[in-house]
Amino acid sequence: MNVMATVPAVRLDDVSTAVLALLKEIGRPAIVHDPATGLESPVSHEELARSDGYLPVIVVAAEALWLDLTGTGFALEIRESADATLGYALNAIRAGSWSALMLCVIDAFESLPVSDGPIRLVDFVDLWGDARSRLRTVPVQIQEEG
Repeated sequence: MNVMATVPAVRLDDVSTAVLALLKEIGRPAIVHDPATGLESPVSHEELARSDGYLPVIVVAAEALWLDLTGTGFALEIRESADATLGYALNAIRAGSWSALMLCVIDAFESLPVSDGPIRLVDFVDLWGDARSRLRTVPVQIQEEG
């Protein structure tokens, strides 16, 4: 048995801690828009950095940038989770390095359209979509809990 094959390439706690530090450095509030009601709600930086919070959205956007640059991803393990904020949790990052991932996370934040207003989480989805539109269709694989 190859023990190294089961060890994630990047520790989630390290990514979460770094994203939280980055958010504090940026110093902007974050909001989520509910298209059904048209209301915007604040989201704490801690919630953004949690693997069962909004971190999957941020990391998927970062992965799209990396995929656009290199043609490879970070082998994200995202699973459905009833307890997660969005119904999905980031369970592992199995490829790449912490440095490459965090550079892409920083680039994702710098690519957001408004640099002085609140961080709008929908902009990460747009960023992901823009990067993917430049590539051939690559199916997003979400592993079901089982």
